[in-house]
Amino acid sequence: MGYWQHPFDKSTITDKFGDSEPPRTSPHRGTDYAPGAKKLIRSVTAGRVNKIFWSNVLGWVMEQTSESGKYYIGYCHLNCHKHGINCDGSGHEDGSTCMKNLKVGDELEFGQWVGRIGNTGASRGAHVHLTLARKSDPRYAKTQDIEKYIDKQIKKHGSPVENKKETTKSPQKPEQPKPEVTTPEKGQKPPKRILEALEMVMAWFKRK
Repeated sequence: MGYWQHPFDKSTITDKFGDSEPPRTSPHRGTDYAPGAKKLIRSVTAGRVNKIFWSNVLGWVMEQTSESGKYYIGYCHLNCHKHGINCDGSGHEDGSTCMKNLKVGDELEFGQWVGRIGNTGASRGAHVHLTLARKSDPRYAKTQDIEKYIDKQIKKHGSPVENKKETTKSPQKPEQPKPEVTTPEKGQKPPKRILEALEMVMAWFKRK
């Protein structure tokens, strides 16, 4: 089952998909979360690191595939572990990226840390610009409203925490069968052999 979640609480969303208010000159192609500079970002679903690259507009970008392989999720304007939240992309001629540990091809677990909030590229404040597309590379691919998609998946599948609670309820103890107690029927006479033995004992005492 492919679980999804928002990288941060929805109260941190500052710009939604499709926003076109000034100074924007075209509709917003992602959803912006601004919980604070250098905050650790959780992966929205399990998958694999597909790309890590620099863009003059999107800054440092980490793109992952979803577990099913049908979607590409872009985390943009990321912090650089070498040069901080305002890295300009230089100083990486050696092929290094903004990431300290993650690299292309790494498997991602649901909720795994995938970077930190930065202000790289053409950003007007520290935030993560989150994108969703059917094709790779958020610079060129046609993007979808990832906020609505995540909400839909949570409604459909729930969250791992909720589902774990449902499956870990204390099992009911089976009722112990009560032992069967048999009592002699009222007025039931002793067996004939016992009576004969008693008569022999009584007769022996009489002889004495």
